[in-house]
Amino acid sequence: MENANSNLPANIVNMATALAQSASQAGASTSSDAYMKFSKFGEWIYGVENTEVEEGSIWAVNPLGFVHGWTAWGTKEHGTNGQNVGEMMVPATQPMPQEGNLPTVKGNWAKGIGIQMRCTNGEDEGVQVMFKSNSLGGRKAYAAILQSVVARITAGEPHCMPLVKLGNDSYDHKEYGKIFTPVLEVVGWAAHDAEKPVAESATVDRLPPHADAPKVEETPKEAEEAPRRRRRRVE
Repeated sequence: MENANSNLPANIVNMATALAQSASQAGASTSSDAYMKFSKFGEWIYGVENTEVEEGSIWAVNPLGFVHGWTAWGTKEHGTNGQNVGEMMVPATQPMPQEGNLPTVKGNWAKGIGIQMRCTNGEDEGVQVMFKSNSLGGRKAYAAILQSVVARITAGEPHCMPLVKLGNDSYDHKEYGKIFTPVLEVVGWAAHDAEKPVAESATVDRLPPHADAPKVEETPKEAEEAPRRRRRRVE
């Protein structure tokens, strides 16, 4: 199985001492963060009502809000199918927890990531979420944007907060049909301490879609529910 973190710089834990200290002090998320996920239908949804994000909205990614680790999903044999039965996440500035140290649960552990974001405009303005994913596509998107943040920090750039649009890409799998993957399109960068993030420039940097179609992993899938439609989806 491919490790989405394998292409990150070897010294990521120590790449910026200030970042590591801030991350450990501030933490990656709060209990008020809404849970965001990328559905199998290619939609970004958040919250208990599965609210679909507004098309074209801009989300500020917290440079201190990257986490990685493991999530456990229940199985039919344990009577917990589709349930989240365990999670062990740490800030990206810390080593990923060792699989051998994970507790026994009524399900299976899968590698997972998280990205904290806040919407900066439109109907969702002010909404803060923690995007979580166990899919290979989600982990690749995480690794790509984290590498961009690391590159700017190590270059001494004052603007290290990515401003992104949430989209999707897809590929055809010979067995499972059309598979959607999450896309984070960077439309600018802002200072991390900005009260209302504004892009430093109008230059659009697009994180390229995954060129190689990833294999579908045989890991427990997150329970999917149809998103609450406050905006009509174009069929």
